[in-house]
Amino acid sequence: MPTPILFISHVVDWGGAETVLADLLGALDRSRLLPHLACPGDGPLPRSARERGVPVHGLPIGGHSAWQKLRCLPRAAHGLRRLAAATGARLLYANTMIAGYAGVLAQGRTLPCLWHLHTAAPSRLAAFALRRAAAVVAPSRAGALAVAPSLAHSGRLHVVPNGVSDAFFTARGSGLRAALRIPDQTPLAGIVGRLDPHKGHEVLLRAFAGRAVPPDAHLAVVGAEALAGSLPRVRGFEDRLRALAAELGLAGRVHFLGHRDDVAGVLTQLDAVAVPSTAPESAPRAIAEAQAAGRAVVASRIGGVPELVEHGTTGLLVPPGDPAALAAALGSVLRDGALRGRLGAAANAHARERYALASFAGAIAAIIERTIAHQG
Repeated sequence: MPTPILFISHVVDWGGAETVLADLLGALDRSRLLPHLACPGDGPLPRSARERGVPVHGLPIGGHSAWQKLRCLPRAAHGLRRLAAATGARLLYANTMIAGYAGVLAQGRTLPCLWHLHTAAPSRLAAFALRRAAAVVAPSRAGALAVAPSLAHSGRLHVVPNGVSDAFFTARGSGLRAALRIPDQTPLAGIVGRLDPHKGHEVLLRAFAGRAVPPDAHLAVVGAEALAGSLPRVRGFEDRLRALAAELGLAGRVHFLGHRDDVAGVLTQLDAVAVPSTAPESAPRAIAEAQAAGRAVVASRIGGVPELVEHGTTGLLVPPGDPAALAAALGSVLRDGALRGRLGAAANAHARERYALASFAGAIAAIIERTIAHQG
């Protein structure tokens, strides 16, 4: 009989961590593991889980402020113990920070908590809580150690690169250029992900206004203000970006596409993908997806990004928050077709070796089973 596992997320909207979880829920071998999802309310994540045949259970967890999120933890931990008993779950799989706090509070002698750590932001509270987790999975070593340096020699840290849906390896276009009336020979770069100041959109716009970028190049901004309810810095960010683009004289060359369900196809239309993060990230999903699609990536040398991008081989790395350096790197990729092709081909080979969804799900399943066996 498959082993029941209770996955936990305090976020129900789409973000990188939530997409990773949705893909994992769909790819797990149900003959080995039987997933359940605990989350607050309804949203894209629980709807996706139900479509994949995963039972979804309501959980009082999360909130709009840090205080609300912390206040909910004892009740959430109690709810997790109750759900674990009702479902027969042998392990709690925490996919977000608040879920991790609740999971370590709820775990017991026969109910371990595995914490999937997607962030790279240093946190004393997280570092303390992570000491209690039975096991920790992270997509990059640098990201995990930035949060909790004590994990380095704990034997509980498992570095597993995020899996990428097969659609990114096989996509064949989306009609984006035709819709935007951008000829095939015109350079088109893109940035993919939620609209968030930490993602470096403002730095990218300033880079695009520089002379190093071809003057006829266009930029596709893919993403929306996801998680605006819990991240005040995100609210109104698109309006600020549009105003900055106009101020820089880029209004006709920058295209705000909002949330797209065809990101894999959109990527095939791009000549370069920028990931100019200004705050540490563990492993931006946009990089793995772009590499799977065979795109040249220009990214900030920050957090766990150097574990994903080998400078000069599978992409180019630049200092974070430096528009001039970003412009120079983007310009070289957009102007040089041979460089673009070489970086894209190497990136695709790298992705096929590291990001296959089936391999990701298999590695996670093995860690879950070892954690349960060790706890027992």
